Amino acid sequence: MYLYFEDVNWGLLRLWGARGGVSVLDVGCGYATTSERLRRLGNRVAGIESSEEAIAVASSRLDEVIPADLQDLESVARLIGTRRFDSLIFADVLEHLSEPGDVLKGYLRFLAPGGTVLVSLPNVGLWSVRLSLLAGRFEYAETGVLDRTHLRFFTRRTARRLIEEAGLEITRRTYNPGIVRPLVPLVKKIMKADESGDPAAILESRAYRTYLKTIYPIERLAAAAWPGALAFQMIFEARPR
Repeated sequence: MYLYFEDVNWGLLRLWGARGGVSVLDVGCGYATTSERLRRLGNRVAGIESSEEAIAVASSRLDEVIPADLQDLESVARLIGTRRFDSLIFADVLEHLSEPGDVLKGYLRFLAPGGTVLVSLPNVGLWSVRLSLLAGRFEYAETGVLDRTHLRFFTRRTARRLIEEAGLEITRRTYNPGIVRPLVPLVKKIMKADESGDPAAILESRAYRTYLKTIYPIERLAAAAWPGALAFQMIFEARPR
């Protein structure tokens, strides 16, 4: 069963802008909820995914889904062959790996000259995690910064270090706000999104669209003032040094 909550990574899309005609490899694409929007801009988007459930959905959204364990770089290399991509995307996937730096560095072999890498990581310094630690609690959850499938945790400083030690130079960055994001598990429970089996149940709801129009812009402003505590996701664009 595919366990992850799929949200649109609006910060990553802001960094991307209106770029089109670009070849993209979305590493650990999941349902391709975000990279599908890149394809709509006229980009050629391939994904790598091992979950059969996620592959079934992503295959209808991307140009190609490569069925492989993203950590098995030799198998991935055989399936990709001589192709190289203008952009590699690691959208909230590296925190699920035991050695994220090695994987990030290993994928640079698939980057075309002049290409860029986009990395999104959850921020363990989020206010809700800080409050829980002050209360002596560290409880994994079904989604969020303390998702039970996360193996590694990052602050802004250690996220930058991860990227730089992989041989990349950060050129741009942004954040997704996390002021109300810790309420997602409650929203899922109310909407019974888990039982529906529809990955877009929340994203297509009227409540979510209202949130994007009214609350999200205010959250973004607040998170920009204090990203260390109010940002849920940290998104970076980088180039090889």
